[in-house]
Amino acid sequence: MNHLLDKEEIEKSVRNYYKTLLNRDADPKGLNHYTTQVIENSLTLDEVYDEIKNSSEASILKKTKLMEKEIIFQSNHSKEEIKKHLEQNNTWYHTMNINGIQTKNTRTSSQYQMWISQVIPDDLTGKNILDVGCTDGFYSFLCEQRNANRMLAIDYEGFDKHKKMPESAKKINPNNFELYKKLLDSKVEYRKLDVYNIDLIKETFDFVLFFGLYYHLENLISALKKIYSVVNDSVFLAGHILESEHPIMYYYDTSKDNELSNQFAPIVASSQCLINIAKCVCGFKKAELVDTIFQPLGRTYPHIFSNSENGKIGLFKFSK
Repeated sequence: MNHLLDKEEIEKSVRNYYKTLLNRDADPKGLNHYTTQVIENSLTLDEVYDEIKNSSEASILKKTKLMEKEIIFQSNHSKEEIKKHLEQNNTWYHTMNINGIQTKNTRTSSQYQMWISQVIPDDLTGKNILDVGCTDGFYSFLCEQRNANRMLAIDYEGFDKHKKMPESAKKINPNNFELYKKLLDSKVEYRKLDVYNIDLIKETFDFVLFFGLYYHLENLISALKKIYSVVNDSVFLAGHILESEHPIMYYYDTSKDNELSNQFAPIVASSQCLINIAKCVCGFKKAELVDTIFQPLGRTYPHIFSNSENGKIGLFKFSK
């Protein structure tokens, strides 16, 4: 029995954990469970804290709070001028809010972008960042806003030369990045460059952003090895993942010209598969799945074994 703490002290601590971590009062069942566990020495108070912190309820609350936030970029241009420029182009990839004017008809929501952004450090002072597959550049401009020392964004139209671009991707205006850069008076550098050729940059970066891209590549391992060669600290990766505990990868038949092969071709991997590739093949010392989220896709894909229309997306950190 735990004689160092009396029941009243334990209950007070547990109540505080519920309020701090779950933003609510402790329910009688939970309060009694954890109090009893500590009294019987089955758990320490630190372990109770960690268990509540890592609970599914805490995870949902964290996601909700995170996705309620919105990043508003500041511009010296007037709202009228910003609105005029944004309305001239009716197709965007990223959702951007500049001086309260938000883009419409986007492919990714601000909530989803905020969820991904949690992995990027809040303070990037003195850091050099590479954004691979930047599209409209939301994450590049976000890093600049977080005081990155140098920000290089790269993308390549028809990223994989051997794969046809889906019609939806063809409609994305390649000048979106330059327009945002102009409106934000940004110093972010943009280059049209393939991920397989990033060694041509001839410099290294503290962090590399690799969002929404891996599953479009025919040579994922080659791409990650290239990225490994130019990163000093960590790679942040986000993308669709298989719902499996096993290290497996799903290959689409890219010889068929259909929406499935275009949207996800040619691969989708499980989280453990991506972690194994990062550590065992590419040489990263640490590889972890930071968070997951389900996103409505509007259709069922073969790699979603639950036969649901919600695809699971993983957020990873690979560190040297």
